[in-house]
Amino acid sequence: LAIDLYEVDNGTYPPKLDDLIKSTSGAQNWRGPYIKKGLPKDPWGNPYVYKMPGSHNTTGYDLYSIGPDKQEV
Repeated sequence: LAIDLYEVDNGTYPPKLDDLIKSTSGAQNWRGPYIKKGLPKDPWGNPYVYKMPGSHNTTGYDLYSIGPDKQEV
């Protein structure tokens, strides 16, 4: 939801997840923080992988967990 709110305000998805907490990319209409308690971790305590533009969703972004084995497939 935070990624989508950023997109509504700025017309594009954030270049990196850190932009949801602090405007680091100079977005003109940044109205965050979009996440107030820091970026969440996956169930195994690892950061989520975010790619924009996405490899699987080329018109948006990919957001996924690398899982317990920490291996990207």
